Amino acid sequence: MANVFAIIVCAFIGGGSRYLLGVVLPVTAGFPWATVLVNLLGSGLLAWLSHAERVTAQWWPSAVSVGLGVGGLGAFTTFSTFSLDLERLLNHQAWGVAGLYVGITLIGGLLLSWLGVWSARRWWAFPVEEES
Repeated sequence: MANVFAIIVCAFIGGGSRYLLGVVLPVTAGFPWATVLVNLLGSGLLAWLSHAERVTAQWWPSAVSVGLGVGGLGAFTTFSTFSLDLERLLNHQAWGVAGLYVGITLIGGLLLSWLGVWSARRWWAFPVEEES
């Protein structure tokens, strides 16, 4: 029951944060900066959280990781808005902007995921052997 409550609370915060970023960073010059920002931040934070949970499992309550990961970051990031933005760009034949949008989102997401794992390892100052 604690996990469900944590998901609901964190989803409210994550979704609200995404909405506020959309208000602060509206689409300018046809480029959806807010969507890029939330998806890149979400990629890095989720990678950090999942790795930090793995290396600190003995001290980390599951409600925290489930609430923040599934609820907070799940509500904060948005693949559906990414898809709609891309569809809008393609319908307006903005091929270059669409390609840039996909490239920044995919490559940036991978880089920030790597940075999230790297920073989680540095945070606790010891390496972790990955299971194969």
